[in-house]
Amino acid sequence: MKLSKPFVISSIALAIHAAFNPAYAEENDPGTTVGQEAESGYENQLGSITVTARRRTEKEQDVPAPISVVKGEQLEAAKIYQVQDLQQLLPNFTSQFIHARQSSVAVRGIGNNTANEGLEGSVGIYLDNVYLGRPGQAVFDLLDIEQIDLLRGPQGTLFGKNTTAGVLNITSRQPVFKEERTIEVSGGERGYRQLKAMINQPLSDTVAVRISAYDTHDDGWIKNTYNGKDLNEINRQGVRGQILIKPSETFNLRIIAEHNEENSSTGTLIPYSFGPWRPNGTTYAQNATGLGAVNIARSPYDYKVDFDARQRSKVNQDALSAEANWDINGYKLTSITAWRDWKFSPENDLDFSRLSGLTGGFKVQEEQYSQEIRLASPLGEVYDYVVGAYYYHQDIDSDNGYRTGPISLPLTFAYPGNSSLQGQGTAKTDSYAIFGQATWHTTEKLDLTAGLRYTLEKKEGRVNQQLISPAANIIYHPQLFGAYDSGTLRRKDESIAGLITASYHFTEDVLGFATYSTGEKSGGFNVNSVASPGSILGSQALSIEPEKALNLEIGLKTSWLDNRIHVNTNLFLTKISDYQAVTNTESGGAYLALLTNVGDLTSKGVELDIKAQATSHLALTFNAAYTDATFDRGTAPTPFEEFDGVGYGRGFRSISGNRVNGAPRWTANAGVFHQWNINGSVEHYTSANYGWRSETYADVNNSTYSRIPSYGVFNLTTGFKIPHGNNQWDISIWAKNLFDKHYFLGLVNSGFGMYAGSAAQPRTIGASLRYDF
Repeated sequence: MKLSKPFVISSIALAIHAAFNPAYAEENDPGTTVGQEAESGYENQLGSITVTARRRTEKEQDVPAPISVVKGEQLEAAKIYQVQDLQQLLPNFTSQFIHARQSSVAVRGIGNNTANEGLEGSVGIYLDNVYLGRPGQAVFDLLDIEQIDLLRGPQGTLFGKNTTAGVLNITSRQPVFKEERTIEVSGGERGYRQLKAMINQPLSDTVAVRISAYDTHDDGWIKNTYNGKDLNEINRQGVRGQILIKPSETFNLRIIAEHNEENSSTGTLIPYSFGPWRPNGTTYAQNATGLGAVNIARSPYDYKVDFDARQRSKVNQDALSAEANWDINGYKLTSITAWRDWKFSPENDLDFSRLSGLTGGFKVQEEQYSQEIRLASPLGEVYDYVVGAYYYHQDIDSDNGYRTGPISLPLTFAYPGNSSLQGQGTAKTDSYAIFGQATWHTTEKLDLTAGLRYTLEKKEGRVNQQLISPAANIIYHPQLFGAYDSGTLRRKDESIAGLITASYHFTEDVLGFATYSTGEKSGGFNVNSVASPGSILGSQALSIEPEKALNLEIGLKTSWLDNRIHVNTNLFLTKISDYQAVTNTESGGAYLALLTNVGDLTSKGVELDIKAQATSHLALTFNAAYTDATFDRGTAPTPFEEFDGVGYGRGFRSISGNRVNGAPRWTANAGVFHQWNINGSVEHYTSANYGWRSETYADVNNSTYSRIPSYGVFNLTTGFKIPHGNNQWDISIWAKNLFDKHYFLGLVNSGFGMYAGSAAQPRTIGASLRYDF
């Protein structure tokens, strides 16, 4: 299904038309205005936030687990609409973003890895209870969101897919049986614009539909000095349609269809740092400059590049899911059936210069099916439980292609010049699981919970590398660039994950808990297919072992001052064995991206999450975490700064004691939301939040060239809500990254002795106009 800009705009126009011509009208109380409703919503207590972390609707403060929640209203007030910006709100959460394929999320420092089609995420991302097989499937505008829950620690005894670090659970707003219509237009610097529209319409007493659509554009914030054009632009559109069928109080069916697409230059990487790597100890910048490149060694914080080749990132994603719920004498039976299709196609200048060197990338197609069935027992008994079964199937095809120019060979000392390199990688997964979790309410204050999960995963992988064309250009590394077919590789992994939790209500407002849990994600295959490690190291080098986690939590959840303040804190210790990550190796100067088990690690620390309703008009939030995530054992390529000046290879060294890549020791986020009525009807509001994180290393070897300094980002929004009869206008001005901090969301090792960085958005000042009617 192809979704064009005219289609999205037409969807918005249709929503507006339907809004003024409703099939079923639902009158508001004529004696109540929007402003009065807002005023009556002011309270001196924190509102009750519910979550479904244990597959039941529960108050967040009653769940004995480290959970943080961001409501959709908070996202809208902060003008945050991308997953990579959630780290400005959520505790101990990190997002590495380059483009839809090269994106990842981490919790407690675990999970920040560059892309590989054989690698699953350590953090599971769910959208409306459906597991997303690739992190890039979450690269869309966070539109019409009810709330986002972050669960920290291994998850598997209640969620479909087993994970070792946590779960990011995204829930969209579902259809309701009343009319709701919204249209919003935003504009700002760099040609930024965003159109959003939503219509919710009951079709009868038992059927309601909801349609949401968006269209987002940004000219980009990286200047290409080669031709004067801007790069890292955003052109993204999407639509979500839902239908809710609720014929009785004991049954409901929710069907969701989605389409998202992008055609951008997102993913433009800036040369970040250069280490000595050549036989004489020179850098890639020095070699490239000698061949005619210009300005390649400039400061990366200038946000400038000098590329002659096109930068392009295309994404198409379709999805369909159906969730059915039955209430059978107090027992809740749930069935979730889902299908997703994700396509990614790039064009990249991989020599990072105006030279005719190396272009190409990975064209990926992923398709997945999943089926989950759960049964939850009634509450109020001495025991309650949830049991379920899960099936997941995934097919991934990765077409890895490059073209080299006439100067590619002397530039890289590896890739043949004037050549075409092509290869295909395929991976298939069939995952089966049964799981359950039960709670014994031993007394009114003490609960004991135990959970268990059995998983069987069968995987296949294959790498088929074509002979370089023309073959006569192979001068170096004939084995590396020759024809290679791994044949079909197969593996089967079985695992058992568990959880034991003891929780105790010291008082009605103080809950303490202790948890021991385990998690595992299965092994797989490195299916990157050009310059494949298997062609030199053998097919055994393509296989990776499962990643396993042991986790211990001790926490407190407290409420103070008549529920005006929530203070939650916990200590954690997580042991990961056979951590799966992408690193690199070399053979005679040739760069090999290698998906492997880099070693074992320990992540330990403390987390704090505070929410306060200071007055009826002022709400405050603060969260912080200290995380000591270090490798206990493992090996990685020697850092560039330890180059000995002899030969191509750098060899390997122990990474024991190294900080885990992408894991800041300190993170902190603070937020303020203030609202008040000017004259009893017009409401003024201000939202401000500041997110800060300490320095990190992008490479497992902790090379100084891969260091990302600490940074903080400040966002500010202020606006007015103005009633218009039974409707409402919302006019706001806002600034994202107000102090124009230039920082990087992640780095990749280019393989030429250089790290390249993904530049985050600079300051964007804009305005939004929204109408609810």
